[in-house]
Amino acid sequence: MQHFVNEYEYTPDVLEESVGAWWDCMFKAGYRSMLVIFILIAALSIVMKRPVLLLVELAPLFIIVLFKLKKKKSIQIEKERVDTLFRNSALTYRVEVGEDISVTSAKGNNHIPFSDVENYIETKNLIILFTKGSMTVTLDKKGFREGTKEAFMSFLTDKIK
Repeated sequence: MQHFVNEYEYTPDVLEESVGAWWDCMFKAGYRSMLVIFILIAALSIVMKRPVLLLVELAPLFIIVLFKLKKKKSIQIEKERVDTLFRNSALTYRVEVGEDISVTSAKGNNHIPFSDVENYIETKNLIILFTKGSMTVTLDKKGFREGTKEAFMSFLTDKIK
């Protein structure tokens, strides 16, 4: 059985990338839907020769802006939680992956079975596992102490189908 250990500091940059990626992934369908509606309204206004319909374009744009504002607010709230809980001390995570996923931090230790992992994405600096309950497990690509990022990605591909 393969074993991976990933350690990283939960900095504001990691927090922002992780929470932002969760929002982008969770609301990807919403963004796409609003874009399709925007295009359909534009096409309809041209076909019907009714430029006044372009005012309706404001609705999907407004919803997209709301998504972006909610994402920004969510990141801000998570930063406040971390600041409140850890009062400017470093928050370090250790993620061990083998038979299951073990996440250890100053908050405690949690074990997550692979059956609870629904999906994963790779961002610029992170690998983010999406679990049941709209939760995430974040790993820093540069934080592997045992195993490599490439081997871990191959392992994930085999493990999560």
